[in-house]
Amino acid sequence: MKNVSKHVGFIFLLAILALLYIANAHNGERKLRRIAKLKKEVHNAKSDYQEVKSGNTYSTTESQLKKKLEPGGLKVNIESPIMIDSEK
Repeated sequence: MKNVSKHVGFIFLLAILALLYIANAHNGERKLRRIAKLKKEVHNAKSDYQEVKSGNTYSTTESQLKKKLEPGGLKVNIESPIMIDSEK
């Protein structure tokens, strides 16, 4: 019984270190899961951005604008612009 009481402090220290080790491992795993989740969100946000950007680029091409504006009576000007000389 004397031997056990002599080593109680050491056993207590080992128990505390084991608890800290387990808590640290759980904390690390939680951070890794959060990092993976954030990477997935960033990937999804990038793909959404690319989709919106390509749709916007396509909808602002000359042919698409022409299709949208013709019902309103606007046409593409095929004549070259006239230069006005203000010094005359």
